[in-house]
Parts: sequence; structure tokens; C-alpha cells
Amino acid sequence: MQDVAIGLRTSAADAVTAAQPLTAEWLCETYANRIYKFALLVSCGSQDAEDLAQDALERALRGLKTFDPSKGEIEGWLWRIVVNAGRDAGRIARRQRLVVDRLVDLWSVNVKVIDLGDHFASAELLEAVRALPARRRAVIALRYGADLDYKRVGMALGISEAAALMVSRRAIAALRSRLSHEVDST
Repeated sequence: MQDVAIGLRTSAADAVTAAQPLTAEWLCETYANRIYKFALLVSCGSQDAEDLAQDALERALRGLKTFDPSKGEIEGWLWRIVVNAGRDAGRIARRQRLVVDRLVDLWSVNVKVIDLGDHFASAELLEAVRALPARRRAVIALRYGADLDYKRVGMALGISEAAALMVSRRAIAALRSRLSHEVDST
């Protein structure tokens, strides 16, 4: 990858000193794993997660030249890109599911669903997270998959820190309810 010197990093979350220029390598080394964890929680499978993480990183790297540290921290900028890539991927996936559903209805084709959720804590938990509405899923993915605090979660989603905390609490309550029902039924 090509080094892109942008300016000084001012975020306290940066792993290196503020005097070093921002580079594509640094961005990938620092955030790739967290972006993948986020993608794993909001996507339908590990392959989709890999595609989403790659797309989000590509978007960030293409936009690295335009990052302006005077307008905010690198994390807020990056997570907005990641969330937008996730939203776009979700829209595409919904359209693809609609096409498949129509084909199934028209031709009575049996579609086999493969669960690849064992890359995260458990397949049941991953399935439960994926069943959440998009906003709750995004908050859980940013908070626990990307390891962001609620302030940064809110910044990435364009909501307040308090709203991010509230959405997170509701999502966790829904997950507990769903997972306890699954345990009770076995």
C-alpha cells in the first residue's frame, strides 16, 4: 500500500504518537480487526463479513487523502465510513434476498442456508444479533465488535451518546430474551 501523509493525529485512541503522519498501513493495522468484528455482527455470514470489511477499508483508504483532522477525530470519520458501507451492503443483501425469494416462489427451488457463525462467541449469539433490527445490530456491532465507547458509537451513527446507550440496552434486553427462550425450549 502507498503511504499517504495526511497530517497529525489528535485522537487519544490512536496507538501511536500524535507526531507521526497518518498512513494507510497504520489505518489497516490499527482498525482492520475491529472493522471485521463489526462486519461479522452486521452481516449474514463470515464471507459477507469479509466482503463488508474489505469494502469499508477500501473506502477509507480511498478517502484517506481527504481526511481533515480539524473536522474531527480519525475514529469518527472511519466509523461513519464503516457504518455507511454496512448500510449499503444491507440494502444490497435485502435486494438479493428479494430476488431469491421471488425465484423460490416462482420455481419452488430449495435454498440451502449455511450458518458460518462459529467465528464469533457462539453461533446462537451471532444468529440472535443478526435477527435484531438494523439500528440495534449496528450499535451492538460498534460497541462490542469494534470496541467503541458509547460516545463514538453515537458519533458513527449520528446520534447522541445517550441514544446509543439506550439503543444498546434495548438490544441487549432483546438478545437476553431471545437467548433465554432458546435455552428454555431445549
